[in-house]
Amino acid sequence: MLKNILSTKINNLNFIKFLFYAFPFFMLMTSGYITVYATILTIFSLVFFYLKSIKIKFDNIDYLVCIFFLLSSISTLVNIKILGYFIFFKSILDIRFLFFFLILKYLIKYKFVDVRILFFTSLICTSFLSLDIIYQNLNGYDLLGFRPFDGRFNGTFEHEAIAGSYMQKLFLISLLFIFLSNLNNKFIFLTIFINLIGIGIMLSLDRMPFLIYLFTLIILIILLKKCRFILISNLFIILIIFILLFKNYDLIKIRYESLNNEINFSKVIFFLKKENSENTKINTNEERIFSGDYIKIYKSAFYLWLERPIIGSGVKSFAISCNKLLIERKNLTCSTHPHNIYLEILVNQGLLGLSIFILIIILLISNFIKKIYIHSYKKEKIINIILFTILIVEMWPLRSYGSIFQTVNGTIFWFLISLLSSKLLVREN
Repeated sequence: MLKNILSTKINNLNFIKFLFYAFPFFMLMTSGYITVYATILTIFSLVFFYLKSIKIKFDNIDYLVCIFFLLSSISTLVNIKILGYFIFFKSILDIRFLFFFLILKYLIKYKFVDVRILFFTSLICTSFLSLDIIYQNLNGYDLLGFRPFDGRFNGTFEHEAIAGSYMQKLFLISLLFIFLSNLNNKFIFLTIFINLIGIGIMLSLDRMPFLIYLFTLIILIILLKKCRFILISNLFIILIIFILLFKNYDLIKIRYESLNNEINFSKVIFFLKKENSENTKINTNEERIFSGDYIKIYKSAFYLWLERPIIGSGVKSFAISCNKLLIERKNLTCSTHPHNIYLEILVNQGLLGLSIFILIIILLISNFIKKIYIHSYKKEKIINIILFTILIVEMWPLRSYGSIFQTVNGTIFWFLISLLSSKLLVREN
């Protein structure tokens, strides 16, 4: 009876396919629209699986992700007196990411959707955003009339400084469309797209996404042997463009010059030793140099983790508890989250949560290493190498990262995890 009622509402798979393929487009919108989008896609897909009597067989990664989210709610419940009932309720709502992950994974795994269309829409959206940011740099406003905000060129994101992160995260799956296509002069398309996205990320003034973009090209150079010449050539092109802009465009110079202090680990280690020394004072110049670094946020997260090392302090606890540290300790910085995946998990779910998360990564790495060496099909190998590269750059422990429990970044993050764990294969035609 229930199936008959639902079947009158959902006649076929086309609507679900449309939502799936439009993922990159919806990610260009604000968090409210993204929440509605992800909820509708999840509900309609669940109903579809129910109507088709499709049985989902969980693998080890699925079970671990379920435990990961369950632990998140438990750690928040344990700390409910500090965090409050509203935060605990939000931790329950975070389970939407779990359902979103599972739905996307099995839509792909059971081949209900054609991922090549997703790759194409991703290419279109990332290219558009890059052109929009270039236009914004040239004219002072983007194609929709939005002006730069808080010293960043955000394009269609307007007040959210995530344009560079968006392009960096979807860069590789967009690149897959070109690799898997039968386009003539494929190397020309690769060159145009690689440099277009690189320039867009650079001009967004999002420094970490630009560094990760360069790191991505280096990983691809190592893994994609047959494409090394074109990849090395494009890396040199984008570096030359960066040097020229650095010397002639003040906004680029000012924004990226400060990276010298953030990536110079010898300076950071020296600063930390000096800061922790009771007999040594930090001079004003040193304080100014390091005042904007993520290192102080990371230290705050470390101290908070020490308070509840096993099970953590619960979701959103960093934003709530960090300010208390400022009373007890100096030279710390607070934010809404620790800006690092591993530190965020340590604070939220403690060593238990981090152990589960690392085990998920190990299983994914193991799967990709096996597939890269076993599969002989050219396109399968390219897919696995590209997805493996996504895994490396997204899970790189030294990078800053948005919260995986916030709407925009969390939706993209768990989308990528679903893609990585779906055992995606595309046969040669």
